Amino acid sequence: MMEIQEIVQDDAAFQQHLTERLRAFNDKHSPHHRNIRGVDVPVVQLKVERDGEIIAGLYGSVYWGWFDLDRLWVAEAYGKQGLGSRLLAAGEAKAQALGATQVKLTTFSFQAKAFYELYGYEVAGVLRDYPPGADYYMMTKRLSDV
Repeated sequence: MMEIQEIVQDDAAFQQHLTERLRAFNDKHSPHHRNIRGVDVPVVQLKVERDGEIIAGLYGSVYWGWFDLDRLWVAEAYGKQGLGSRLLAAGEAKAQALGATQVKLTTFSFQAKAFYELYGYEVAGVLRDYPPGADYYMMTKRLSDV
């Protein structure tokens, strides 16, 4: 019988081995994964500065027809001034120009779920009580009307 062994220290080589095996499996079974390897995917990076300081920004990448909106942040002192709305609209427009027809993002219940819903995003999935006392949402939107 094969034994399960615990690795007690962080092991980057082990983690890389698992990543390589999973990528090989995905490449074998998904032409989309295979075709994206080694390709520079377009990114969308937008920022707002005030007095040389970044006070808001957006970052995401475009692949498989999707805009993977990874980060949208506005400094609390500049909240409720429309910066998030402007960044979101500009990011969606840029992503659409790069070929995206849909957007995906994640947010926590204590972050911006209601904000995204105002702009047409819908919940595609939720993890309840993650972290304890909060929920984690995956949200999507079609870009046909951007």
